[in-house]
Amino acid sequence: MSFPTIFGRSCSSSIDNLPKTPPLQTLLKRGFTPTLKSINQLLLFLSYSRRFNSVINLFSQLESNKIKPNSHTHSILAWALLKLQRFEEAEHLMYTPMSKSSNFPKARFLDSLIQGFGVIQNNPEKGLFLLKDCLRNSGTLPSSFTFCSLIHSFISQGNMDRAIEVLELMTGDKVRYPYDNFVYSSVIAGFCKIGKPEVALGFCKSAINSGALRPNLVTYTALLSTFNMLGRFSEACDLVSRMEKEGLALDSVLYSSWICGHFRNGCLMEALKKHKEMVERGINPDTVSYTILIDGFSKQGSVEKVVGFLKKMLKDGVMPNVVTYTAILLGFCREWKLEEAFALFKEVKDMGIEVDEYMYATLIDGACRTGDFDCVYHLLDEMEKKGIKPSIITYNIVINGLCKVGRTSEADNVFKQVDGDIITYSTMLHGYTEEGNVKGILKTKGKLEESGHCLDVVACNMLIKALFMIGAFEDAHALYQALPEMNLNADSVTYCTMIDGYCKVGRIEEALEVFDEHRMSLVSSVACYNCIINGLCKRGMVDVAIEVITELGEKGLALDTGISMLLIRATFSQTGPVGVINLVYKLGNFVSDISNSLCDDAICFLSSSGFFEAASEVYIVMRSKGLDLKKSSYNLVLKKLIDGRKMSLVGPFLNFFLKEYGIVEPIVSKIVARYLCLKNMDIALQFLKKRKEQVSIVTLPPSVLTKLVKDDRVLDAYKLVLEASETFPVMDVVDYSILVHALCKEGYPNQALDLCAFAKNKGITPNIVTYNSVINGLCHQGCLVEAFRLFDSLERIGLVPSTVTYAILLDNLCKQGFLLEAKKLFDGMIYKGLKPNICVYNSFIDNYCKFGQMNEALKLLSDLEIKGVKPDEFTVSALICGYCKKGDMEGALTFFSEFKMKGVSPDFLGFVHMIRGLCAKGRMEEARSILREMLQTESVLELINNIDTKIESESIESFLVFLCEQGSIQEALVVLSEIGSTHFPIRKWPTVYQDQAANCLKSEAPSAVSTVSASSNKMSGLDCALHEPQQIRKSLESKDVGKDESQICSFGFYYSLLSSLCSKGELHEANKLVNEMLSNFLGGL
Repeated sequence: MSFPTIFGRSCSSSIDNLPKTPPLQTLLKRGFTPTLKSINQLLLFLSYSRRFNSVINLFSQLESNKIKPNSHTHSILAWALLKLQRFEEAEHLMYTPMSKSSNFPKARFLDSLIQGFGVIQNNPEKGLFLLKDCLRNSGTLPSSFTFCSLIHSFISQGNMDRAIEVLELMTGDKVRYPYDNFVYSSVIAGFCKIGKPEVALGFCKSAINSGALRPNLVTYTALLSTFNMLGRFSEACDLVSRMEKEGLALDSVLYSSWICGHFRNGCLMEALKKHKEMVERGINPDTVSYTILIDGFSKQGSVEKVVGFLKKMLKDGVMPNVVTYTAILLGFCREWKLEEAFALFKEVKDMGIEVDEYMYATLIDGACRTGDFDCVYHLLDEMEKKGIKPSIITYNIVINGLCKVGRTSEADNVFKQVDGDIITYSTMLHGYTEEGNVKGILKTKGKLEESGHCLDVVACNMLIKALFMIGAFEDAHALYQALPEMNLNADSVTYCTMIDGYCKVGRIEEALEVFDEHRMSLVSSVACYNCIINGLCKRGMVDVAIEVITELGEKGLALDTGISMLLIRATFSQTGPVGVINLVYKLGNFVSDISNSLCDDAICFLSSSGFFEAASEVYIVMRSKGLDLKKSSYNLVLKKLIDGRKMSLVGPFLNFFLKEYGIVEPIVSKIVARYLCLKNMDIALQFLKKRKEQVSIVTLPPSVLTKLVKDDRVLDAYKLVLEASETFPVMDVVDYSILVHALCKEGYPNQALDLCAFAKNKGITPNIVTYNSVINGLCHQGCLVEAFRLFDSLERIGLVPSTVTYAILLDNLCKQGFLLEAKKLFDGMIYKGLKPNICVYNSFIDNYCKFGQMNEALKLLSDLEIKGVKPDEFTVSALICGYCKKGDMEGALTFFSEFKMKGVSPDFLGFVHMIRGLCAKGRMEEARSILREMLQTESVLELINNIDTKIESESIESFLVFLCEQGSIQEALVVLSEIGSTHFPIRKWPTVYQDQAANCLKSEAPSAVSTVSASSNKMSGLDCALHEPQQIRKSLESKDVGKDESQICSFGFYYSLLSSLCSKGELHEANKLVNEMLSNFLGGL
């Protein structure tokens, strides 16, 4: 309808300044009698001048003034209501009689109304209702644009079922509207958006085959995105080739979609290649293209490449936007580079780019990752000052960050300040579940039920896990059963949570029921099989677990390493290595990948457990099936075989390893070198030299040297380090110190010094621990002068002698009798500010006592007590030995009683010296009392019981107790002396009592002496097996004492016979045998 000239463009500039239209009553009072035509013209003018509220006000006065509007009036009103987005009132107008008039623009009105509901109010359901009503009742056909707008609205909401329904109406018999490629492309993109690329592809192919769709660049771009989502990159390439054949020009949008798909599937290099290809084709990347590239590499943590792309982007004159910078910040935050992220953030603000919530949210997430919540709260305050209101997305990041570090109560405080969504509730439930907070779980569960939020499957999974945690198993099962009622489908996490929850509380039957439901569902998850097999194995139901794993193989699912190893361990715990072999035979018919994994794990497990023969049998089975052992598994097995000295099995395994992977493979060279080092050092050195010349240096771990040292091949280890030092690139001062210590211990102090010099040349400075080993080694070799020369040089090389250094030198000076020199060194140690420990004092006290300087020993004892150093068993024993050496048994007993009151008892040797001294004085009851005390001392019993573990005989402890109760103290002393010679072969036993012992032997009461020499290399005969007493006696009588004295004097020989006689109660015979033994012993002396 054309407007009068008076309402033309000349008046448009003054429309906004028009006075407010007076009410109709005012006009009537002034004598103006308007006609409906004039009112319609006024309404039309107001509508044209966009004063829609005035139109509605004026229309509302018509009825009260008895002016009846016509269809033209109603159409103007309808237009005003639509413009004011008062769609509900406009809809009501559609059902009035006037809307039925032929003059009413019904088609245009319906188009605007449906589009208003569907697009502007984002309520496409209402729009679809009106559309169906129009097609069903009014006979009015909305425009094709209205159909398309509804389709796009449903797609934007992810409601593809409704979008397809509108599409079907659009192409149905009643409408038969043609639609363009843009609609089809939108539908394809919509299916991809909701994670159904297969449906999108099927829809596209169906449309093309039916002839309804002739793809253009937009369609092909949507189709390319679909192939990318499915990971079908070869088909994507074919699609691009097809486009080129059809003469379609590729653009940056298509390439951006292609590159985005590669990033989504983790193919970084392919994405980079496509970007390069785009540039080579002459297609200039735009801001979106660069942003996708930057975002992809940021998410993968390649921040260096990201910075490079940013520089290239700026060089090409393409300006980054806030999304680009947010993607870069994301990369910095994921790589824990918060300083760089905040520096870039400052630059962005300085450039005048308006930062948004998502940029702040990215920084907040980065701060949460590092646990810097002061920074988090500072950023939130800054957002508030800038007028940026944080959405629930930002608050969810903060709440999640707090929950992850165990600050769930603080997260709850944040939660109270916001209107949380279902993600917020799920996060809080997860946080409380992880920290086991039952009260928090129940509180959050209650709030969730009150909130009225619709649960999604993630929230249900978290709630189920929380319910299991608090023991509400029935509630968890009820929620699981209610999923279909909530239009939710259980996913793999749901099934795993249910199965794992039941298995953990031992309700395996319920777990199996849920597993059966999982098997019948469309969800196929190895994790669910993991859970049920884990539960079955822990319950000892290995056979059922084997059935489950068999089904796993039949379904063609990949066998997880954890599953096979779990099953192998459970089988081994029930039936041992044989059971593992049988398991391999049972499950050996799977596809090669599964069978290979199972055999591989079985071999590794059996080898690690020391069952090499069983591992070899599994290996034979593996080879018979044409399966190959992994490199890492070969390496593990060979290491175990070499370390276990199973050389007969090393050869075959090593041969196969070499054949399959070749000597050039570094891991093969390493194991060969390891094998040769432990077999023949000269050949090993030749091999290492040859490999160095031909390919590269073979590196070995320092543990090879440790193994050589344990095998008493310390010189080989020394030779290997000196001649092939590059083989051990990771040797540190600790490794060198261990080898130096071993050389010194074996009596090679010169080589130890050479090794120290060698280490220095390698840039590794030996520490004081290293030199302590060398000094100790020199002292043990009698090179005391050289030891002191090295000691004097320590300060010149920047090392400060430690207490251990002084203790070594002091102990050796004292042993050599240089007590004055030792005292001077001791004073120097004090002057240096070092505090002597009990070991230093013990060296002095022990040697003062040995050399008869008891006063000095007692003075030193008083000194150490004043200085707060607590005497130990050795201190007490040394002083007791000193008293006994002087024959002062009263002093020894007094000293023993004094320290017994202080809670310190002598060690084994101290007790033996007291018993021997008392026996020598004929004070047998006192000796018996000390022996009884000795047999109640824990440290002594441990030493005696250690002897018991080395022989096949009765308990020596019980035998000594028996002798003590019988009063056979001297016989007990013989046993104790033999034990002492076994444990302390280099201990110089005092010989001052030998003459006294000989005198005692002449008396009626049998006695015993210890004549064990410190230089004697003879081992005791405690490992002699028991025989019948008659056989032993017969053997004894048949021997010529002079010819075979060693056997007759063997303590083990006599001990076995004595033990048998005593156990049978033949004490008289036992006493006779002791007398006979002592006589032979004296004859030997």
